[in-house]
Amino acid sequence: MIGGETVLDRWWRLAPWSGNPLMRRSDRIESLMVLIVVAVVLMLVPIAGAVGTATHTRLTEQAQQAAANGQQVPAVLLENPRPPMREEPTRGLTGQDQVRARWVVDGTEHTGIVDAGTGAWAGQTVTVWVDKDGNYMAAPNTATDNALGAIGAALGFQMLGTLGCGLFLIGFRWLLAKHHRSQWQREWQGLGHAPGWSVN
Repeated sequence: MIGGETVLDRWWRLAPWSGNPLMRRSDRIESLMVLIVVAVVLMLVPIAGAVGTATHTRLTEQAQQAAANGQQVPAVLLENPRPPMREEPTRGLTGQDQVRARWVVDGTEHTGIVDAGTGAWAGQTVTVWVDKDGNYMAAPNTATDNALGAIGAALGFQMLGTLGCGLFLIGFRWLLAKHHRSQWQREWQGLGHAPGWSVN
């Protein structure tokens, strides 16, 4: 509240339908544009929710398909996850250490690089996901992974939409201010030709 006037009072006084005689036509246009942008941002909320729902459905279907096309088998780690001499370990997309391991599928032995959790060691047996050919594959997303992915997609859509609306409003106000400066400049120059006025 400033000088007894609340923010709501100030907004109402500057609204496009205000009867304030001091408001210019451009001021009303600017106020109307602000209302439109706010309305668009609010409309983005349910759309963002729909994006999140669609993303969750897609990720869930992908996880179910991956689980149907793969299986879990025991694998023996052939080396320690962390190499000697304090060298940095090789990390996969999951952020886990990657090491060479051996596993058997339908009597056929396979070797490859797998993700190993913290604290693993050579000779330890871990569970890995493999496809129908016995090749190592990333584990299907969990329900938590899918939920986080859906939330991230919804928030990302909402943030990008809000940012786009904000940039549009900033650009619109910049063009409006430029128009005002140009108009003031023409009016000021016109004063030099008015009777009884001299502009040096």
